[in-house]
Amino acid sequence: MSIRPETRPSVNGQAVSDADYRRISELLFREASLLSCHDYSTWLTLLSPDIDYRMPLQTFQHRNQRRDYGKDPAWLDETYDSLKIRAEQLNNAASNSESIPSFIRYFVTNILIEKTDAGFAVSSQVLLIRVRANNPAPFFLSAQRSDLWVQGGDQLQLTNRGIHLDMPQIDSPTIAFFM
Repeated sequence: MSIRPETRPSVNGQAVSDADYRRISELLFREASLLSCHDYSTWLTLLSPDIDYRMPLQTFQHRNQRRDYGKDPAWLDETYDSLKIRAEQLNNAASNSESIPSFIRYFVTNILIEKTDAGFAVSSQVLLIRVRANNPAPFFLSAQRSDLWVQGGDQLQLTNRGIHLDMPQIDSPTIAFFM
């Protein structure tokens, strides 16, 4: 029995071409770079106006039982408008949580992609490293992401992201970052 969210491709999707795999992988790497550089206004252009962006809480069960996600309120349950507000607050010099921006680095790996009727279902692993100006000890956060990227005009747009943390708590004074 698995204790992680399901990460293998479903039986309903189709394999993607090498060109699509590279295109979407590079898009995920570009997204990580934008977030690392705190370029939230450009990051928002990657999001669909009807995005569903969730980071549900998880509960650890006993050995050999699967982790449960989403039975309790979520860490994050965002729409485009709420993500835009958070991004504007992080870019605002008056923001108390990030008056001196944190050093943030994202590592995206284990990318699995399949074509579905709706677009591209993408599973990836992400590691966030954050160092705040007032605390030199690095903060680490790892998660499995389940995305749906759809064609929106001339580019792919993120329309759904589920973030499943590997740890039951976020040991950080703020959630002043995106996953």
